Amino acid sequence: MKTNILTAIMLALAILVGSCNAPSDNALYREWRLEKYNCIATSSYGLTQVNENCNYVLQMDKTGVFYCTTDCNIISGCFEKSKNTLKFSGISFTELACDDMMVERSIIFNLPCIKSYEITDDTTLVLKDDKGHIMMELISYDSPDESLYGKWRIEKYNSIVTTSNELTDVNEESDCVLQLNNTGFVCTTDCNIISGNFVEDNYILGFSNISMTEKAIEGIVSCDDMEMERSIEANLHCVKSYELKNNTVLYLKDIYGHILMELTKQ
Repeated sequence: MKTNILTAIMLALAILVGSCNAPSDNALYREWRLEKYNCIATSSYGLTQVNENCNYVLQMDKTGVFYCTTDCNIISGCFEKSKNTLKFSGISFTELACDDMMVERSIIFNLPCIKSYEITDDTTLVLKDDKGHIMMELISYDSPDESLYGKWRIEKYNSIVTTSNELTDVNEESDCVLQLNNTGFVCTTDCNIISGNFVEDNYILGFSNISMTEKAIEGIVSCDDMEMERSIEANLHCVKSYELKNNTVLYLKDIYGHILMELTKQ
């Protein structure tokens, strides 16, 4: 009888210890934003910091499938985990030509080398090779504040033709709308369309991969005045934070806290 009790206690302790050492499945299955990576352009194992305006997100799904969105291409494949071991396989990626592909090329190189992982404080994910060298460091990615999502009409903007911080009113006949969603942003103006990606974290906001159609240059249509859309494009590059008032008014600010654009929720 005593033997059976002792056996049961030892089994319970073994299960408890095992559960403490093994990372939680739920802790791994989420979205992770890349912060540092082992760059293929260097010969050392020192990590390179990702540009704060870039948004590289690794999504780990319970089905054993992963997706990694970059500023240009999408990397995908399968993964297997057992306790703290991790293996990526079947890796494929789109092949769009981009200006700077060093980070995503490094990600593609690093993923097959990963053999283990470690999660700290449920917020930091470290991916290591078979010798324990850190290949990538990621942090738990929180989706942008959903109160930002939707259509915002641009009411005022910082004009590139003025030297003061005073905002210029948008003509009431104009319909300039900035739409934010979980895939990026689109800004429609009276002539061209501005689009790209954005990253938000606790009222910090940054726009990246900003591009604009050039209808007037291509001769598709005639744009009477492109000062406003040129100003909007320039402003978006400078946005570093935001402020929401009653979820109806949105202020986009630069690094010094100056308001660059004022928008109202549609």
